[in-house]
Amino acid sequence: MQRHYFMALKLPDETKTKLANICNLIRNEHHFKTWVHPDDFHITLAFLGAASLEQLQKLQELLNEKMSITEGGFSLQINQFGFFGNEQHPRIFWAGVEEEHCLYTLQKQVAYVCEEVGFQLDKRPYAPHITLARKHIESDCNSLNSQQWWRRFGENIRFQADEVVIYETHIEKQPKYHVLHSYSV
Repeated sequence: MQRHYFMALKLPDETKTKLANICNLIRNEHHFKTWVHPDDFHITLAFLGAASLEQLQKLQELLNEKMSITEGGFSLQINQFGFFGNEQHPRIFWAGVEEEHCLYTLQKQVAYVCEEVGFQLDKRPYAPHITLARKHIESDCNSLNSQQWWRRFGENIRFQADEVVIYETHIEKQPKYHVLHSYSV
């Protein structure tokens, strides 16, 4: 099976635990086909897809040379829930972070390096989020309101963003993302 790769901001364990606790509360009332394993919570910076060993090595070299944002990282705050896809049966349930200039700068840096290595990246505007669940299967459509969910279940969670990783996807495992390489920001 061919592996896929992506670059992401790794979340601290404490943040993952808090999000997992919130998901457990929501899960009791709202049903999705798949809930993301807490160890797999992250903020994607660039989806790479399939990659050769040579591409991955070149990517690691360039990231080692060019990765720099702020010493010790930067602070982010989870402050909302949202859905991607049809509002009645969303594909993705996510947690969002408040806008932070450093995150967008980091994403642009990572995207530049990835494109320099030859990866074809998504051209849509960057929308930082943490995927919590996929494929809504509940029949009660009246309860699908991310703002109401936030007011009921949400919690502003502040964390230090200080680690960027290259993840390798293992679809057949749980958790399914394996850290291939890590970088401090």
